[in-house]
Order: sequence, then C-alpha cells, then structure tokens
Amino acid sequence: MHRFIGTIGVCAALILILGSSSALAFDSPLKYGVEVRGGFGVYDMSDIRTGIETMSNALKDDRIPNTLNQSEVGPAAGLSFLYRPSKHSMWEVGYNALLEVTNSVDAPDSAAGEILMHAGEFFLKGYLVATPSDYLHLNFGAGLAYYNANLQIQDNHGSRYNYDATGRAFGLVASAGVELLPLPRFGIVLQGGARVANTQSYSWEESPGTRGNLRIIGGGQTARTMEVNLSGVYGLLGLRFYFDKVTRPVDYSR
Repeated sequence: MHRFIGTIGVCAALILILGSSSALAFDSPLKYGVEVRGGFGVYDMSDIRTGIETMSNALKDDRIPNTLNQSEVGPAAGLSFLYRPSKHSMWEVGYNALLEVTNSVDAPDSAAGEILMHAGEFFLKGYLVATPSDYLHLNFGAGLAYYNANLQIQDNHGSRYNYDATGRAFGLVASAGVELLPLPRFGIVLQGGARVANTQSYSWEESPGTRGNLRIIGGGQTARTMEVNLSGVYGLLGLRFYFDKVTRPVDYSR
C-alpha cells in the first residue's frame, strides 16, 4: 500500500510540474483532473486453466461441465490523475485493482480446490482527444503498464496449498472512450479497451523467509514456472473531476 501511494504521488507531482511549464501552457477548466472508476476485465489466464484441468482429472463422467468453473471475468476499480497540455491531447497516470477472479473445482468425492487471482496495474497512457462539442469528447489512448499479480492455490484433492504466490510483468494497454460533460468541471466517461500482459516467474514463500518457484500444477519439480496471462479486454465507467489551478498566482505588485 505504501508503494502504491508513493508511486501515484510521484507521478501526480510530475504531471503538475509539467503543467506549470510556460512552454506547455494551456488555459482550460479541464487542464487537470482526477478520475475514479469501476468496471470489469476478461483475462486469458493460461496456466490457471491448466491447473484447474489437473485438479479435475479425477472427474471422468458427465459431471465435469457442472463442477468445473473456469471463470475468466473479474471486477476492477481504479484511480487516475489527468493532465491536458493541449485541447486535443491528454496524459493519464493511474492504478487499477484487478479484483479477485475465482477458478474452482468442487466435487468432494473425487477432486476439489480453487485458484484465486488478483493483480495491481500501474499505467501511463497518452490520449488523442476529439471534441465534437463542448459536452461530448472522444478519447483514444495507449500506453505502458506494470503488473503485480498474486495467486492463492488450494488443491484439496492433491493436498497442495500455495498462498500469496507473486508474479510481475510489463505490458501494454489501449482504450477508446466517450466522455459526457454535463457540467463544466465534471465528466462521465465510458471506456473500453484491451491489455497485453503475461505475468511470469511466480514464487511463493515455502517457509518463513524462503521463497521458491511456483511450478505448473501437476507438472512436478521439473515443470516450468507458472505463468498467468492477463491479456484480454475490459470495460470501465468513470467519473472525472477537473480543475485548472494547482497553486495561487504570484502577486508581483506586493
């Protein structure tokens, strides 16, 4: 949490410093902004599917479709800082919490277990902004992202339990959105997009102070390290609050 707050604080400070440059001066009530949002993400999940299939290998009858749940959709929420150096461009730095996605097998007589995944997404995006009117803006953006993903694996059938396994990756994000501005400093944005990111080299704390590689479930110690592909599409609904002043103007007459 401290790392998250520090990263967001540093990025917001950089945006405000850039905005104070006379070379990038742009007078508008929409120059700076804060966005809060919520929505959903759809994820590829890759090796999590393999793990779920391994835990369900004991199910050899028609019950498989009813007991195997490979959910790939999870809720998301985030916070961003916005900066517009010109009418038709915008920068966004922010964080999205990719909230819990559950994949489970539930057949107590033969196999049972679950894999929980959640992740943090730090990103920086640049936008092109089209303004058909003062009340309707179109945003087209792309940028870089950093992911910190966590897994909790409980395989009751195989008596294997791995908690707080962590994997990281850099990725790409892109989006297109429609923003309605019913008030001069308030916007409602509907956004859809896609991300490309594959978190790799998962490790977990095998014993206090000792971390080991998390292998593919069912693959043994010779198997490669587990990967979780977070690539997929997403949809978000956000509220934007704008302002144009971050400091009081200097009074040179004093």
